[in-house]
Parts: sequence; C-alpha cells; structure tokens
Amino acid sequence: MGFDGDAFVQDMRQELIDSGRTLDRSDWVEKVVQGDATKEELVGWARQHYWGVTYHTRRILAGWMTRMPYEMTDSVVENVAEEVLGIQSKSGHSHLHWLFEFTRALGAPDEVITEATPNVDAVACESFLYNMAFHRPWYEVQFGGVLGIENQIPEAYTRVVEGFRNHYTAVLTPDDYAFHTIHIYVDEEHGSGVGAFAERYLDTEEKRRSARSAYLTGAELTRRCWDALDGASW
Repeated sequence: MGFDGDAFVQDMRQELIDSGRTLDRSDWVEKVVQGDATKEELVGWARQHYWGVTYHTRRILAGWMTRMPYEMTDSVVENVAEEVLGIQSKSGHSHLHWLFEFTRALGAPDEVITEATPNVDAVACESFLYNMAFHRPWYEVQFGGVLGIENQIPEAYTRVVEGFRNHYTAVLTPDDYAFHTIHIYVDEEHGSGVGAFAERYLDTEEKRRSARSAYLTGAELTRRCWDALDGASW
C-alpha cells in the first residue's frame, strides 16, 4: 500500500490537537472569548504577530518562491498579492494596514508596535520562517508555515471574532477587527490539498520526518510567540 498523504496530514494535525498547543487555545484567544483581555494584551498580541509573522510574510514567501517547483508559483503570487494589496479578499489594503486599524481602535499609537524591541519568542518565530524559506528543504514551508500557522488561523480568529462581538462592542466595531475576519476567509484554503502535496513531494521517509518536524515546530513557535504578549503600554 502506498503512502497516504491525507492520513499523514491528519495524523500530524491530531497530534497537535492532542498536545493542547493549537493556536485557537492560545492565552489571548481564551482571554478574548471570556472577555478578560485588556487593551494592552490585545495590542501585545498584535505586536507579537507583527514581529513574529506578519511583517516578514511577503519576504518569506518571495524567497520560498525562488526555490519551489515552477507549477506552484501561481498560488504563492496570489498569496503575496493578498498580503500586500488585499486582492483575494477585495479589501483594497495590505494585511499590515488592517492590523494597525485594529491597534489604533484600541488607542495604541503605531510606535507601540513598530518601535518595540522584538522579544525572544517573536525573533524565534520569524527566524524559523526565514530559515525554512531560504535554507531548509523547500517543501518544509508548506508544513511549517502554511499548514502549521496559516491553516490554524481561521479557527483561532473565529473564536476571537465571537469574543469581540460578545464582549468588546463598546471598544471595537466590525471594521476594527477586519484583520481577523479577512484571515478567516483567505486562510481557509491554505491547508487544502496538502495531502496531495505530501504524496507528490514527500517521496522518502526522510522528507516525511522533516515535514512533520517543520509542522510541529512552526505551530509551537507561533503559539509561544502569541502567548508572550505582555509589556505593551502607551
């Protein structure tokens, strides 16, 4: 019997779920769901996501694209176009624009994020992503970045948006958290087809082991990055 890519992906996902370390169970998500997150903690999460992931995404994707098979490049160009121009979501703005709309609504000057010194967890997360994109086997980004991070976003942000609607209407309007609703839509497709990808490109046990390691590492480093949200003030 041949290698079953869908089963491989499902087993990894289940392992992450069983560990309790999924992004939808991160500290800030749980606090938002309960209505306990302060403005400072919400901005602290945005700072973490900015320095750990979002600020670097276009560069990481651009670097990865130079190393992948040519037939894959269309989807990555579309991803970059969404990150920078909001093409897929038709939002008309970059994801960074919408992240700052969120933090401005909470009363934070942009400098709380842009002039912050990235903490250890943010640097670890972005360094891992750059390492995969430029130095590790090219296929690892599909697992450590796309599946391990992006594909977790819709479930996490669905919980967050519900929390905003239930507890934060005095502070945030739906336009203020467009960053989150946009990602629920655009990131849903990023985990699709990974089973077929695995069957096509992970043709040795060594490749499957490195893909699994990338997936679990990307998910864990992002979880640590999100959870290290203390220290935002203005």
